[in-house]
This record gives sequence, C-alpha cells and structure tokens, in this order.
Amino acid sequence: MRKAIKIVLFVAVIGLVLVVAGYFIAGPLIRKKVDSALRQLPPSLQVSYGSLEVKVLSGSVVMRGVHIAFTPLPETLHRHRVSIERIDLAGVRLVDLVFRKELKAGSLVVAGCSVELDERLLDSPVPKIAAPLTSVSIGDVRLKDVRVALHKGKVETVVVAGSGTVVDGRKASLSIDSLRLWPGVDKFSLGRTRGHQVDWVEARSGGIKVVGLDVGELFAHRLIADEISIGHSVIYVFRDRRLPLESGEKPMPATMLERLPVDIRVRSVRAGPISFTYEEFPRKGDSTGVLKIVKLRCSVAPLINHPRRGDPAYVAIRTEGSLMGSGTVEANTRVPLRDKGVYEVEGAFHELDVTRLNASAENLGGIRLESGMLNSLEFSFRMDNERATGHIVGEYHHLVADKLKGNKKVDKLKSFFLKKLIIPKDKDKRLPVAKRTGKVDYKRDPERYFSYYLLHSLLVGVKDSFTLGFLLPG
Repeated sequence: MRKAIKIVLFVAVIGLVLVVAGYFIAGPLIRKKVDSALRQLPPSLQVSYGSLEVKVLSGSVVMRGVHIAFTPLPETLHRHRVSIERIDLAGVRLVDLVFRKELKAGSLVVAGCSVELDERLLDSPVPKIAAPLTSVSIGDVRLKDVRVALHKGKVETVVVAGSGTVVDGRKASLSIDSLRLWPGVDKFSLGRTRGHQVDWVEARSGGIKVVGLDVGELFAHRLIADEISIGHSVIYVFRDRRLPLESGEKPMPATMLERLPVDIRVRSVRAGPISFTYEEFPRKGDSTGVLKIVKLRCSVAPLINHPRRGDPAYVAIRTEGSLMGSGTVEANTRVPLRDKGVYEVEGAFHELDVTRLNASAENLGGIRLESGMLNSLEFSFRMDNERATGHIVGEYHHLVADKLKGNKKVDKLKSFFLKKLIIPKDKDKRLPVAKRTGKVDYKRDPERYFSYYLLHSLLVGVKDSFTLGFLLPG
C-alpha cells in the first residue's frame, strides 16, 4: 500500500513538474514558432498581433489584436486589411502543435473581425505561402461580430455583417444567427458615384443553416451541401431610372451562376418568409413608385452552377407570396444549365385587389386604378437569349382606371377612351378563353437584366389581351 502511495505521489509530482514546465516552455515555444512563421511571409503580406497566451491545463491558445495587411502592388495605397480582436483555440493538443506542427483543436472562435477589401485588388493573385503546419483539424469554427466592407477608393460600396457563425466539422453543418448586407453609401449616392443605374440593395436575414456540408471543400472554393435554409428575411432594392443605363450586354441567370468564383452543388435551398420591397425613381416625374411582396417563400432544387455529366438539365425555382399584401402570386421557373437552353416560366396571380398597386401605377405608369379585382392571371412563356414567346389568360371584375397628367390630375379625355374603348370593365369566365388571352412575343433588350426581360414579357401579354392594348402605356 505504501509502495502504491509512493508511486502515485511520484506520478503526481512528475505531472506537476511537467505542467509547470509546460506553462513556462510551451508558451514561449509557440510564440517563437509563430514569430518565425510571420518573418517568412512575403513582403506583400504583413501580419502582427498584440498578445499570445497559452494555457497548458485547458489546452487553449488565445491571440489578441491581430492585424493583417495585403498589398500586392508595390508603392500603392491600395490594400486589403483584416483586424481581429480575439482568436480562441480550445482543446488544443499542444504536444502535436509544438513538435509535429499539427493543429488539432476542439473549437476555434474568432471574435470582432473586420475585413476591408479594395475593389481594385480583388483580381490580384494571392501570394504562395509555405504552410507553417502540416495538418489542421478543428471540431467547429465560430465567428462573432464579423464585418466585411468592399471599398472603391475611399467609398464603401458593399458592407456585410454577421453574428453567431458556427462551422461544425463533426456535424457537417454551418449556421449563422444573423446576416446583414448593405451599401456603404445612401441609395442616391451609389448610382451617382458609379455614373449609371445600379441596384441599391439592403438585406437582413436570420436563422441561416447549412446541413450536410463538406467543410473541407470550402477551402477549395467549393460549396457542397445537402440543404441550405434561410429564415425570415427583409430585402429592399432601389433603382434611380434618371441615371443613364450601364452600357454592355447583361448576362442571363445561367451565365451569372456559371461565372461565380465558387463551385456550388447544393441539393435544395429553402428561404422564407421574405418581405421584398422594390422602389424606383422614374425617368420622368418627381415621386418614386413602390412594389412589395410579403410572405414570400422560395425553393431551389438543385442549386448547381458548374454542371457535370448526369446532372439535371435545369435548376427549378418555385416562388410564392402576396403582392402588396393582397391575393397570391406563384411562379415556377426553370433555369437551363447548358448552353443555348430555354428558360421556362409559368405561374398565376389570384384575387389581387388592383388598387393596392396605385403606389407604383401612379408614379411609374401615370395610371390611377379606381377599382378592380384581378381574380386570376395565368401566364406561361419560354425565353431564350433573343425572344420570349407564350401567353397569358386573365379574369377580372370592376376594373376602372384613369389616365393621369404630369400633375397627377385626371386627364378626362384619355380616361374616357381608357374606360370606354381600351379596358373593358369586366372580363369573366362567361367570355371565351380566346377573348381573355394575350400573346407574349417580346424581343429581349440585351442591355437589360433578366428581371426587366421577365416583367415586360408579362406586360406584353397583358396588353395584347385587350383589343386596343397597344395604346396602353409601358
């Protein structure tokens, strides 16, 4: 018994000595290795830190005040900057880290991270750096209070901020409590700064989750997952039509997907509910028009941007919501994944009180809707790079509209023709389908984005459903 006690005491003393020695030795060793690795970085990449603390008993490493600057072009003020308040590594196997250059940890927490990117340097090559570690294995990664800003000169053009980001390698998941995207300037200044029309977008989302995530592939710029779900979101878009249109052909959605610098392969994406608001300042006039879709839900399956053999021919997108809080609108869109593919769009509006559209119709179209219930408007058309073809079928009751003058007063003469000759008050199911059908035949303007192409294809069908619809504005 005495011998056993002596052995236990001996082991305890030896352990205590090792812990004390490790406390005084491990810290300096790790700091020495970190400083040595930083000295070997190329001149274009500068990294510094305020303090580094190693806790042997808990197997943790804490680094504070980290600053990173990347200046790929000599003698220039353009650079990327990263500032991190605190980095915590927990559950670190210090022996492997010090003697084998292997980082094995239970978790990594990065708190207070600010990233400033210079737009002129986004295409600059990242320098090759000799890896200071032979391998890295971390259970989960958490980001707290992250802010990313894109600068063009001294102006912030895009800012992204997130909180509560967790990447869990063991559960193959990623979650973000909240995420916000907004331009760094007000909605009128952005377009004036760019010198042409541009969408000013502000978005806030919460409850973002990715399951079945291949965490390792993220470092190879590949997003591979089973499902992405996005909870409640608020999206606001503004465009100033008084500015000139940006010249050049605008890519179709499939091309935009293909050009993304990340290889995406996700089985399904679900988002909603979403409150989406679009505000536009017209080319002529002094007031904006607003369209809003509430309770919007969207699903995408699959989300792929670089198709392989055996992949589906289309990305299927389904959306449904309520336009201006009245009735419902639903649409199914198929985006081709191959060259020269055709986009297919079909859907319907149901039980829409058209007077809810006056906030947009008066300022953007010069029309005031006195009354009207759109019971149904079904649409179906195909769109390629050149033209959209298809049809719409509508049914409505008590539709009364006035044409407005520049001062928003009723133009009595044009309103008379609008009511008596152009727009019948009722079109219900008692009329033959042919009398309620409009033909879609619209040539694409390559300098406009797909949303404009889609909307005007629908409007062409609506105008064609009236005998004198060609006289309608827009």
